[in-house]
Amino acid sequence: MLSIRKIALASIFSLTPAVAFGQAIELIYNNTLPPFNETYQVGIRDFAAAINEASGGEIKVTIPDAQLAPVDRQYEAVRDGIVDMALIDVSAVTQHVVLNGIGELPGFAPTSEAGSVALWETYQKFFEGVGEWDGVKVLSTHVLPGRQILSVSEFVPDTPEGMRGARTWATSATLAVIAQAFGGVPMDTAYPELQENVERGNLDVLFITPGSADGAGVRPSVTHLTKIPGGIGTGSFAVIIAEERWNEMTPAQQEIILATAEGLPRRLGQANDVEEIETAPAYANVPTTEVEGEALAAFHEVLDQQESMWFQRAEAAGLADPQAAIDFYQSVLKREAGE
Repeated sequence: MLSIRKIALASIFSLTPAVAFGQAIELIYNNTLPPFNETYQVGIRDFAAAINEASGGEIKVTIPDAQLAPVDRQYEAVRDGIVDMALIDVSAVTQHVVLNGIGELPGFAPTSEAGSVALWETYQKFFEGVGEWDGVKVLSTHVLPGRQILSVSEFVPDTPEGMRGARTWATSATLAVIAQAFGGVPMDTAYPELQENVERGNLDVLFITPGSADGAGVRPSVTHLTKIPGGIGTGSFAVIIAEERWNEMTPAQQEIILATAEGLPRRLGQANDVEEIETAPAYANVPTTEVEGEALAAFHEVLDQQESMWFQRAEAAGLADPQAAIDFYQSVLKREAGE
Protein backbone atom coordinates (compact mmCIF):
# COMPACT_ATOMS: atom_id res chain seq x y z
CA MET A 1 0.00 0.00 0.00
CA LEU A 2 1.35 3.43 -0.92
CA SER A 3 1.99 5.80 1.99
CA ILE A 4 0.21 9.15 2.05
CA ARG A 5 3.53 10.86 1.40
CA LYS A 6 4.28 8.69 -1.64
CA ILE A 7 0.79 9.36 -3.02
CA ALA A 8 1.38 13.09 -2.53
CA LEU A 9 4.72 12.86 -4.29
CA ALA A 10 3.12 11.04 -7.22
CA SER A 11 0.56 13.81 -7.44
CA ILE A 12 3.31 16.41 -7.51
CA PHE A 13 5.00 14.81 -10.51
CA SER A 14 1.68 14.72 -12.38
CA LEU A 15 1.57 18.52 -12.35
CA THR A 16 3.22 20.73 -14.93
CA PRO A 17 6.71 21.90 -13.93
CA ALA A 18 5.66 25.52 -13.57
CA VAL A 19 2.89 24.63 -11.13
CA ALA A 20 4.71 21.89 -9.27
CA PHE A 21 8.03 23.49 -8.59
CA GLY A 22 8.45 27.12 -9.40
CA GLN A 23 12.02 28.39 -9.34
CA ALA A 24 14.82 25.87 -8.80
CA ILE A 25 16.66 26.07 -5.49
CA GLU A 26 20.23 25.15 -4.55
CA LEU A 27 21.09 23.83 -1.09
CA ILE A 28 24.58 23.59 0.41
CA TYR A 29 24.86 20.46 2.60
CA ASN A 30 27.88 20.81 4.91
CA ASN A 31 29.88 17.68 5.73
CA THR A 32 32.45 16.96 8.45
CA LEU A 33 32.61 13.15 8.08
CA PRO A 34 35.12 11.04 6.14
CA PRO A 35 33.92 9.36 2.91
CA PHE A 36 34.15 5.81 4.33
CA ASN A 37 31.80 6.61 7.22
CA GLU A 38 28.38 4.91 7.00
CA THR A 39 26.56 7.93 8.36
CA TYR A 40 28.10 10.10 5.65
CA GLN A 41 27.31 7.60 2.91
CA VAL A 42 23.63 7.17 3.83
CA GLY A 43 22.73 10.41 5.56
CA ILE A 44 24.64 12.90 3.42
CA ARG A 45 25.85 11.47 0.10
CA ASP A 46 22.89 9.20 -0.71
CA PHE A 47 20.28 11.51 0.80
CA ALA A 48 21.53 14.46 -1.26
CA ALA A 49 21.62 12.35 -4.43
CA ALA A 50 18.08 11.08 -3.80
CA ILE A 51 16.73 14.62 -3.42
CA ASN A 52 18.45 15.71 -6.62
CA GLU A 53 17.03 12.76 -8.54
CA ALA A 54 13.50 13.00 -7.12
CA SER A 55 13.26 16.71 -7.88
CA GLY A 56 14.28 16.35 -11.51
CA GLY A 57 16.73 19.19 -11.11
CA GLU A 58 14.38 21.59 -9.35
CA ILE A 59 16.36 21.10 -6.13
CA LYS A 60 20.13 20.82 -6.30
CA VAL A 61 21.87 19.68 -3.12
CA THR A 62 25.62 20.28 -3.23
CA ILE A 63 28.14 18.80 -0.78
CA PRO A 64 31.25 21.03 -0.63
CA ASP A 65 34.67 19.40 -0.99
CA ALA A 66 35.78 21.11 2.24
CA GLN A 67 33.71 21.63 5.37
CA LEU A 68 32.27 25.13 5.65
CA ALA A 69 31.68 24.90 9.41
CA PRO A 70 33.44 22.84 12.09
CA VAL A 71 31.77 19.95 13.92
CA ASP A 72 30.81 22.02 16.95
CA ARG A 73 29.42 24.97 14.95
CA GLN A 74 27.23 23.27 12.37
CA TYR A 75 23.94 24.14 14.05
CA GLU A 76 24.82 27.84 14.14
CA ALA A 77 26.06 27.71 10.54
CA VAL A 78 22.71 26.36 9.36
CA ARG A 79 20.64 28.63 11.57
CA ASP A 80 22.62 31.71 10.51
CA GLY A 81 22.55 30.92 6.77
CA ILE A 82 26.23 30.07 6.25
CA VAL A 83 25.16 26.65 4.95
CA ASP A 84 21.69 25.29 4.26
CA MET A 85 21.86 21.74 5.62
CA ALA A 86 23.98 19.68 7.99
CA LEU A 87 24.06 16.35 9.79
CA ILE A 88 24.97 17.30 13.33
CA ASP A 89 26.03 15.62 16.55
CA VAL A 90 23.33 16.53 19.08
CA SER A 91 25.91 16.66 21.88
CA ALA A 92 27.42 19.69 20.15
CA VAL A 93 24.18 21.63 20.73
CA THR A 94 23.20 20.71 24.29
CA GLN A 95 22.87 24.42 25.05
CA HIS A 96 19.97 24.46 22.56
CA VAL A 97 18.66 20.88 22.51
CA VAL A 98 17.93 18.70 25.54
CA LEU A 99 15.10 16.38 24.57
CA ASN A 100 16.84 14.45 21.79
CA GLY A 101 19.36 13.36 24.39
CA ILE A 102 16.92 10.58 25.31
CA GLY A 103 18.48 8.54 22.51
CA GLU A 104 21.89 8.73 24.19
CA LEU A 105 20.81 7.08 27.45
CA PRO A 106 22.31 3.73 28.53
CA GLY A 107 20.35 0.83 27.06
CA PHE A 108 18.31 3.05 24.72
CA ALA A 109 20.16 1.86 21.58
CA PRO A 110 20.28 -1.95 21.73
CA THR A 111 20.73 -1.67 17.97
CA SER A 112 21.22 1.43 15.90
CA GLU A 113 18.12 0.67 13.84
CA ALA A 114 15.80 0.21 16.82
CA GLY A 115 17.16 3.25 18.64
CA SER A 116 17.04 5.45 15.54
CA VAL A 117 13.42 4.58 14.78
CA ALA A 118 12.47 5.04 18.43
CA LEU A 119 14.15 8.45 18.61
CA TRP A 120 12.53 9.70 15.41
CA GLU A 121 9.04 8.59 16.38
CA THR A 122 9.47 10.02 19.88
CA TYR A 123 10.73 13.30 18.42
CA GLN A 124 7.70 13.58 16.16
CA LYS A 125 5.21 12.69 18.88
CA PHE A 126 6.66 14.49 21.90
CA PHE A 127 9.56 16.81 21.10
CA GLU A 128 8.83 18.64 17.84
CA GLY A 129 6.06 20.74 19.37
CA VAL A 130 8.29 21.95 22.21
CA GLY A 131 10.28 23.99 19.68
CA GLU A 132 13.85 23.47 20.88
CA TRP A 133 15.35 23.59 17.37
CA ASP A 134 15.26 27.35 16.87
CA GLY A 135 15.78 28.49 13.30
CA VAL A 136 16.02 25.03 11.73
CA LYS A 137 13.76 22.18 10.67
CA VAL A 138 14.68 18.61 11.64
CA LEU A 139 14.41 16.14 8.74
CA SER A 140 15.73 13.01 10.45
CA THR A 141 17.30 11.73 13.65
CA HIS A 142 19.34 8.64 14.44
CA VAL A 143 21.59 7.07 17.06
CA LEU A 144 24.68 4.94 16.85
CA PRO A 145 24.72 1.44 18.39
CA GLY A 146 25.20 1.36 22.16
CA ARG A 147 28.79 2.18 23.08
CA GLN A 148 31.08 -0.37 24.68
CA ILE A 149 34.41 0.17 26.50
CA LEU A 150 37.57 -0.43 24.49
CA SER A 151 41.02 -0.03 25.99
CA VAL A 152 43.89 1.23 23.82
CA SER A 153 46.38 1.20 26.69
CA GLU A 154 47.29 -0.85 29.77
CA PHE A 155 43.93 -0.05 31.41
CA VAL A 156 41.61 -3.04 31.85
CA PRO A 157 38.24 -1.33 32.46
CA ASP A 158 36.19 -4.43 33.33
CA THR A 159 34.95 -2.72 36.53
CA PRO A 160 34.23 0.95 37.27
CA GLU A 161 37.41 1.02 39.35
CA GLY A 162 39.38 0.06 36.26
CA MET A 163 38.36 3.37 34.68
CA ARG A 164 39.95 5.61 37.30
CA GLY A 165 42.33 8.09 35.77
CA ALA A 166 41.76 6.84 32.22
CA ARG A 167 41.74 9.50 29.51
CA THR A 168 38.45 8.49 27.95
CA TRP A 169 37.14 9.31 24.48
CA ALA A 170 33.51 10.24 25.19
CA THR A 171 31.72 12.13 22.43
CA SER A 172 28.24 12.73 23.81
CA ALA A 173 27.18 14.73 26.85
CA THR A 174 25.83 11.59 28.52
CA LEU A 175 29.01 9.60 27.86
CA ALA A 176 31.17 12.41 29.25
CA VAL A 177 29.16 12.43 32.48
CA ILE A 178 29.48 8.64 32.72
CA ALA A 179 33.23 8.71 32.12
CA GLN A 180 33.70 11.28 34.86
CA ALA A 181 31.45 9.36 37.26
CA PHE A 182 33.65 6.29 36.72
CA GLY A 183 36.70 8.34 37.67
CA GLY A 184 37.94 8.82 34.12
CA VAL A 185 38.91 12.01 32.35
CA PRO A 186 36.47 12.61 29.46
CA MET A 187 38.01 13.83 26.23
CA ASP A 188 36.23 14.71 22.99
CA THR A 189 38.11 14.85 19.72
CA ALA A 190 36.72 14.62 16.20
CA TYR A 191 36.15 11.09 14.92
CA PRO A 192 38.46 11.55 11.89
CA GLU A 193 41.25 12.47 14.35
CA LEU A 194 40.75 9.42 16.58
CA GLN A 195 43.45 7.26 15.01
CA GLU A 196 46.05 10.00 15.32
CA ASN A 197 45.19 10.61 18.98
CA VAL A 198 45.33 6.90 19.80
CA GLU A 199 48.66 6.43 18.04
CA ARG A 200 50.11 9.41 19.88
CA GLY A 201 49.07 7.94 23.22
CA ASN A 202 46.64 10.74 24.02
CA LEU A 203 43.84 8.33 24.98
CA ASP A 204 43.58 5.29 27.25
CA VAL A 205 39.98 4.15 26.85
CA LEU A 206 37.37 4.64 24.13
CA PHE A 207 33.60 4.66 24.59
CA ILE A 208 32.92 3.29 21.12
CA THR A 209 31.71 0.19 19.33
CA PRO A 210 34.09 -2.30 17.73
CA GLY A 211 32.74 -1.40 14.29
CA SER A 212 33.31 2.31 14.76
CA ALA A 213 36.78 1.62 16.16
CA ASP A 214 37.54 -0.42 13.06
CA GLY A 215 36.23 2.35 10.82
CA ALA A 216 38.48 4.86 12.58
CA GLY A 217 41.51 2.64 12.01
CA VAL A 218 42.25 2.00 15.69
CA ARG A 219 41.49 -1.74 15.91
CA PRO A 220 45.20 -2.71 15.93
CA SER A 221 45.61 -0.61 19.09
CA VAL A 222 42.73 -2.22 21.03
CA THR A 223 44.06 -4.22 24.00
CA HIS A 224 40.81 -5.09 25.79
CA LEU A 225 37.06 -5.01 25.13
CA THR A 226 34.49 -4.62 27.91
CA LYS A 227 30.91 -5.44 26.92
CA ILE A 228 27.98 -3.99 28.87
CA PRO A 229 24.57 -5.46 27.90
CA GLY A 230 22.71 -2.81 25.91
CA GLY A 231 25.70 -0.47 25.93
CA ILE A 232 26.64 2.38 28.23
CA GLY A 233 24.98 5.06 26.13
CA THR A 234 25.60 6.36 22.65
CA GLY A 235 25.61 9.40 20.37
CA SER A 236 22.58 10.91 18.65
CA PHE A 237 22.43 12.92 15.46
CA ALA A 238 20.03 15.01 13.41
CA VAL A 239 19.74 16.12 9.80
CA ILE A 240 18.65 19.75 9.76
CA ILE A 241 17.81 22.41 7.18
CA ALA A 242 17.66 26.17 7.70
CA GLU A 243 14.10 27.25 8.50
CA GLU A 244 14.49 30.35 6.34
CA ARG A 245 15.52 28.29 3.33
CA TRP A 246 12.75 25.79 4.02
CA ASN A 247 10.15 28.56 4.00
CA GLU A 248 11.48 29.83 0.66
CA MET A 249 10.55 26.55 -1.01
CA THR A 250 7.25 25.79 -2.62
CA PRO A 251 5.05 23.18 -0.93
CA ALA A 252 5.91 20.82 -3.78
CA GLN A 253 9.64 21.21 -3.18
CA GLN A 254 9.18 20.71 0.56
CA GLU A 255 7.20 17.55 -0.10
CA ILE A 256 9.96 16.11 -2.27
CA ILE A 257 12.47 16.52 0.55
CA LEU A 258 10.09 15.08 3.16
CA ALA A 259 9.28 12.13 0.92
CA THR A 260 12.97 11.47 0.34
CA ALA A 261 13.68 11.70 4.09
CA GLU A 262 10.98 9.17 4.89
CA GLY A 263 12.65 6.11 6.36
CA LEU A 264 16.06 7.80 6.66
CA PRO A 265 16.38 7.06 10.43
CA ARG A 266 15.90 3.36 9.75
CA ARG A 267 18.32 3.37 6.81
CA LEU A 268 20.98 5.11 8.88
CA GLY A 269 20.46 2.64 11.73
CA GLN A 270 20.69 -0.37 9.45
CA ALA A 271 23.92 0.89 7.90
CA ASN A 272 25.55 1.33 11.30
CA ASP A 273 24.38 -2.09 12.50
CA VAL A 274 25.86 -3.79 9.44
CA GLU A 275 29.24 -2.30 10.30
CA GLU A 276 29.12 -3.97 13.73
CA ILE A 277 28.13 -7.35 12.33
CA GLU A 278 30.79 -7.34 9.63
CA THR A 279 33.66 -6.32 11.91
CA ALA A 280 32.86 -8.54 14.92
CA PRO A 281 35.07 -11.47 13.75
CA ALA A 282 38.09 -9.16 13.64
CA TYR A 283 37.94 -8.86 17.45
CA ALA A 284 37.80 -12.60 18.13
CA ASN A 285 41.33 -12.61 19.56
CA VAL A 286 41.00 -9.40 21.61
CA PRO A 287 40.73 -10.11 25.39
CA THR A 288 37.07 -9.53 26.23
CA THR A 289 35.05 -9.22 29.44
CA GLU A 290 31.30 -9.87 29.30
CA VAL A 291 30.27 -7.86 32.35
CA GLU A 292 27.77 -9.53 34.69
CA GLY A 293 26.92 -10.04 38.34
CA GLU A 294 28.40 -7.64 40.91
CA ALA A 295 30.54 -5.86 38.33
CA LEU A 296 27.48 -5.14 36.18
CA ALA A 297 25.58 -3.87 39.24
CA ALA A 298 28.48 -1.54 40.01
CA PHE A 299 28.40 -0.12 36.48
CA HIS A 300 24.65 0.40 36.75
CA GLU A 301 24.99 2.46 39.92
CA VAL A 302 26.18 5.17 37.53
CA LEU A 303 24.34 4.21 34.35
CA ASP A 304 20.89 4.11 35.95
CA GLN A 305 21.23 7.70 37.15
CA GLN A 306 21.30 9.03 33.58
CA GLU A 307 17.61 8.45 32.92
CA SER A 308 16.48 10.45 35.97
CA MET A 309 18.92 13.22 35.06
CA TRP A 310 17.45 13.41 31.54
CA PHE A 311 13.95 13.45 33.08
CA GLN A 312 14.81 16.55 35.12
CA ARG A 313 16.41 18.33 32.19
CA ALA A 314 13.44 17.50 29.96
CA GLU A 315 11.00 18.99 32.48
CA ALA A 316 13.10 22.16 32.66
CA ALA A 317 13.12 22.31 28.83
CA GLY A 318 9.33 22.39 28.78
CA LEU A 319 8.36 18.78 28.08
CA ALA A 320 5.04 18.23 29.86
CA ASP A 321 5.39 14.50 30.53
CA PRO A 322 8.93 13.12 30.25
CA GLN A 323 7.86 9.73 31.58
CA ALA A 324 5.34 9.36 28.77
CA ALA A 325 8.13 10.04 26.28
CA ILE A 326 10.37 7.43 27.94
CA ASP A 327 7.56 4.87 27.99
CA PHE A 328 6.76 5.52 24.31
CA TYR A 329 10.43 5.27 23.33
CA GLN A 330 10.73 1.93 25.13
CA SER A 331 7.53 0.67 23.49
CA VAL A 332 9.05 1.34 20.06
CA LEU A 333 12.21 -0.53 21.04
CA LYS A 334 10.06 -3.53 22.06
CA ARG A 335 8.09 -3.33 18.83
CA GLU A 336 11.30 -3.23 16.78
CA ALA A 337 12.62 -6.24 18.70
CA GLY A 338 9.41 -8.15 17.94
CA GLU A 339 8.36 -8.37 21.59
